[in-house]
Amino acid sequence: MCGIVGAVRAGGSRNDVIRGLKLIQYRGYDSAGLCLKEKRDLQIFKAKGVIEKLDEKVPASLATVAIGHTRWATHGQVCEKNAHPIEGGNREWAVVHNGIIENYRTMTDELSGEGVVFKTDTDTEVIAALLALNNFSDPVRNIAWAIKKLQGSYAFCAVKKEEDNVIYAARFKSPLYAFYSGDVAMIASDPVCFPKGDYFKLEDGEICKLSQEKIEFFDASGEPIEKEASPYKKINYIAGKGEFEHFMLKEIYETPDAIRRLAINFMNLDFAKLNKLKFDKVKLIGCGTAYHSCLIGASFMRSFLRVEAEALQASEFRYGSFPISRRTLAIFVSQSGETADTIAALEKAKKKGAKTICLTNVLHSSLAEEGEMVLPISAGPEIAVASTKAYSCQVAALYMLTMALKGEKHFYKSIKQVQDLSRTLKSLFINMSEFAADICQKEKVFFIGKGDDYVTALEGALKLKEISYINCNAYPAGELKHGVLALIENKTPVIVIATDEKVYDKTMNSALEAKSRGAKLYLISNKPPKACELESFEMCLSLPSSPQPLRNILAILPLQLLSYNVSVLRGIDPDKPRNLAKSVTVE
Repeated sequence: MCGIVGAVRAGGSRNDVIRGLKLIQYRGYDSAGLCLKEKRDLQIFKAKGVIEKLDEKVPASLATVAIGHTRWATHGQVCEKNAHPIEGGNREWAVVHNGIIENYRTMTDELSGEGVVFKTDTDTEVIAALLALNNFSDPVRNIAWAIKKLQGSYAFCAVKKEEDNVIYAARFKSPLYAFYSGDVAMIASDPVCFPKGDYFKLEDGEICKLSQEKIEFFDASGEPIEKEASPYKKINYIAGKGEFEHFMLKEIYETPDAIRRLAINFMNLDFAKLNKLKFDKVKLIGCGTAYHSCLIGASFMRSFLRVEAEALQASEFRYGSFPISRRTLAIFVSQSGETADTIAALEKAKKKGAKTICLTNVLHSSLAEEGEMVLPISAGPEIAVASTKAYSCQVAALYMLTMALKGEKHFYKSIKQVQDLSRTLKSLFINMSEFAADICQKEKVFFIGKGDDYVTALEGALKLKEISYINCNAYPAGELKHGVLALIENKTPVIVIATDEKVYDKTMNSALEAKSRGAKLYLISNKPPKACELESFEMCLSLPSSPQPLRNILAILPLQLLSYNVSVLRGIDPDKPRNLAKSVTVE
């Protein structure tokens, strides 16, 4: 969450920073800001909302140094006052920051006692105030002194009024990368912001100094250190929307190609190490949509490996008492690879001796670097906040991983099934506008299913609530009688997912119970309803034929399309829902 970009370029760095911020706007779009610095002059511009509004405010400039920020608010309401850059002292420093300073209240009280007057509601102002408090001859010493007082997570970059053409930066538990080419020096939350070329990853506690002449690194005490550049990898740069009105719709339509690419990439991976893994239980760990894919993955592993497997939310696992040993296989799933809770959960599992596998869409991410084995989900760039094709790729990857753990013969059969699924998906795209119009004015929507269909119900409800702001909830079909029916009123929409033939009739019974209380039913199934059932549903969508383990990928596609259409009908930007961000890099 929150995005940082800084640049030093003779002849003007403004455009480097604005371009970079637009590339990582998925990290937050509550507000944005930019500081232009030329010699000893700081010019700060801020705008509430998306980067384009900031771009309109910032004039063309030849300023050599610029630092910019796109914000997802954690402390202080969304307004220009709380937008970054945040100033410290008598405009001596300007700071942009990603993360959460957990002891900021204590530090605010302490600094207020020393005469500091705070002008914003942000935790970031503590950093700016600390940097301005002690005027060491070397600003690196200011930073080293300041970060020793900070608790929590941070990635920040700062400029000092009295320093010519220099950017300083530091990180702890929040990603930050640096780049130097001779023409330009840059710092950013994601290397996607850099020109093509090798880059440096800052590790926890490290400090960086960028100038036109060179890039330097220091440890947490301010002592110089040497760092090796990470070799350039093909980074998924953000493509345009093409013929689509929104990224979300484009990404839903990219699902078949993403699934096919995933299958090809898995074919080329070396899975010899899997054959040596010895484990008697599996923990699959993720957040949000990734957690839902973990629920499906746990089901795969219980069914095909006959092993104890459970899915856990990373935010609960990191603080809970869950048995972990050297006989545990821990699998971590994150689209961005920077999800703070998931990374912390990985660190906990490693300390307890678990074997770890990480699935991510970003191979230069923190999660990818920390896991013993990393598997790409190969979804390609996903810009819309609500995950669509990445979820489908996560489920498909967990299926193929399960079969790889089972044995080579089954593994290659699963790859072919995934490839075949990509063709089936292409035939499934449907017009959901009529369905969307039917529910877009509703105040609540329920989703039900049994077994893996219940997981699809969870993910479908999450998609719809994320981008339509309708109160959506999912329940196991058999749980309706245990309280949920009290919420059913006349014409309450209930979306029924029924792809598991073993429990199809049981799901229908639950659906008809809701119908008898006045619910309007909508069915998504691989089995055509009987004539007596057909009249009970407002809409019945029959899915194409597919192997049982992959039917969840088919079933989620119409629910994603439904969510998109409802969002548009309600006048909401589906790519940028309120209060949310794509990459959740804070706890």
